[in-house]
Amino acid sequence: MNLSIRARLTLWYCSVVVVVLVTGAVVSALAQYEVSLQRLDDDLARSMATLEGVMRTEFGEGLTLEAAAKEASTEVVVPDRTLMVTRADGSVLEVWGLPMDRASLLAISQQTTTSAGETGAGEVRVLRRQVSHDGHRYDAMVIASLGPLRAHHAEMVRAMSFGVVVALIVAAAGGWLIGWRTLRPLTQMVHDVRRVNERDPKERLAAPPVHDELGRLASSFNGLLDRLAAAMHLQRQFMADASHELRTPVSVVRTATQVTLAKDVRSADEYREALDIIGEQAGRLTRLVDAMFLLSRAEAHGVPLQREFLNLDDLLAESVRAVRLLATQRGVVVETGSAEEVGLSGDLALLQQMIGNVLDNAIRHAGDDGRVTVTLDRTAAAATLRITNDGPGIAAEDQERVFERFVRIGDSNGAGLGLPIARWIAEAHGGTLRLERSSPGATTFAVTLPLDSSNDEAIRWTPSPWPPPSVRISDRATGR
Repeated sequence: MNLSIRARLTLWYCSVVVVVLVTGAVVSALAQYEVSLQRLDDDLARSMATLEGVMRTEFGEGLTLEAAAKEASTEVVVPDRTLMVTRADGSVLEVWGLPMDRASLLAISQQTTTSAGETGAGEVRVLRRQVSHDGHRYDAMVIASLGPLRAHHAEMVRAMSFGVVVALIVAAAGGWLIGWRTLRPLTQMVHDVRRVNERDPKERLAAPPVHDELGRLASSFNGLLDRLAAAMHLQRQFMADASHELRTPVSVVRTATQVTLAKDVRSADEYREALDIIGEQAGRLTRLVDAMFLLSRAEAHGVPLQREFLNLDDLLAESVRAVRLLATQRGVVVETGSAEEVGLSGDLALLQQMIGNVLDNAIRHAGDDGRVTVTLDRTAAAATLRITNDGPGIAAEDQERVFERFVRIGDSNGAGLGLPIARWIAEAHGGTLRLERSSPGATTFAVTLPLDSSNDEAIRWTPSPWPPPSVRISDRATGR
């Protein structure tokens, strides 16, 4: 049976109310009956005390047992009670008060102390006492019918039952109304959620004005929608940027091919020139696709690191030698400071790519006939690599954007993926890559890597735009 939340809340609320009311009514009814019975016993005890007092008075005046009993029957009058005096052998001397048949009196005369008995006149309560005074022995009994007490108790039970039914109806109506008013914002949220779609992710839930559970739910869900909208925007922006970057080399290759094939016969030099253009653009296209593939794999799953012990200073020296050709073509001098030996556990290929990307970026943005300075420092816990160029610097509003994908500052002819890949590699090794300072004539990028990292498991990268799912991959991509 599928019940709505409101129906379930009302059902639970009514169940609790019924249990509480029924329990209270039963306890109250039992307590009331016991109190009434105790009051009746106290009244019987007072009547018995009066009867005994009168009998002692009559004995004091010299009357016999029979005369004293007869005199007491005229002096002791108790409404709605039956009083009886018998000899010690059980023979009845006097009976007065509420009329009662002889069979009932005979049955009652067999009762002892305080007890309840069933007679022809109904259930009765009997108080019996054996008395000895001045040589006279007799039994005195005070009898009260339990009919009025039972009737009063039954009336009270009926009233409580009616009250429980009325309270249940009121509780059900109140619970249904409270549930409707409480869950009305949730119903509105359902309608709002149905309006959210992938084409227009700007719709948001109307959060209740109060800061209760529903308000926090709406705020949290709106936050989730904001993050999903941002992720969708970044995904679309990535696709647009990737398409734009891929279009240029593809267009160049297609144009070179069409121009070359426009004439039936060309010289060997013309074919060589066309193939050089196509090869250069194919290489650029390969590097771009490899870089995007690496970033997408890292964001989607996490690339496991192939850790090994290596010397960071030797790796830095090899990377500097590898980029000297590019630096020489631009007239840039790359200087390295003296550094002590720095050993750490890391992925050789990825660290080499990280250093190469940062060096390549520094050389491209250095001034004409400029200078790039590379220093390596270490502490007990970390090694810090600083790469500084003497270029024009980066504007303050662009200093955080340099780590975003496809962002190119100034007249850079790169794809805008080198620094994002370098930052991911640093973070995958438990370190950081940051723009330490930038001003005209001095721009410094600092890479900090921990020296005590010995974890052989894959370290996931959590980029700021897209948090990756908790999935691991077994292969790797290290395209540059």
